[in-house]
Amino acid sequence: MSARRRWIVAAALFALLLLVATFPMRLALAWSGATDAGITARDVRGSVWSGELVDARLGALPLGTVRAALSPLALLGGDVELAFSRTDDRLGALAGRLHGSDPRGVSEVNGATSMSGGLGMIPVDTLRFEGATIQFDAAGKCARAAGRIQLAVTAPIAGLDLSRGLSGPLRCANGRAQAALASQSGMERLTLSFDGSGAYRAQFAINVDRDPAMAAALAALGFRAGSGGFVLTTSGRF
Repeated sequence: MSARRRWIVAAALFALLLLVATFPMRLALAWSGATDAGITARDVRGSVWSGELVDARLGALPLGTVRAALSPLALLGGDVELAFSRTDDRLGALAGRLHGSDPRGVSEVNGATSMSGGLGMIPVDTLRFEGATIQFDAAGKCARAAGRIQLAVTAPIAGLDLSRGLSGPLRCANGRAQAALASQSGMERLTLSFDGSGAYRAQFAINVDRDPAMAAALAALGFRAGSGGFVLTTSGRF
């Protein structure tokens, strides 16, 4: 190879590396399928290797301002993987990985986010992830679900104190991601399931232990008597 050709090849490689190194995170998000996965932000700054998503959201879940970077190792394997993290004194820490290829979703998520609006009539305030992985295939069916989540219910329900939350494992069930949550006493249970579009169903059951006053209070809130206690069913979209 002549010296001239070597210089041309070197210049082309340098230009390619410069293009990759400065590729805008804003364009990378659209390319990675982050929008399809429900990720939005008020502003996107920086490059694919060191970017920032300002006031980011995952569907209706606020993530705050997070740092983000594309994984070069995943790219070599033909996958799109975006690592994100948040360090915030007010909101607390949050970190995980976003997958834009098939299956798409999130993995290894740890930390907490608020839930504005709760789950319909169920006043959930905070959602905490513990090594959570939730991924869906191209048809929107659950492909993988693992780890745990915890829901904090700060507002009292018929006098019940559920501030310590309800927690449980994640799994796939009938094509949907599902979490079967329970309080520490086991008297309150919440089954939450959702699909790849973020449409959820929640069934909240409370065992009143033959307490007529509690039964009356729950009935007034829309709970209905069932085999597992008093049950409230709601649906919506994250």
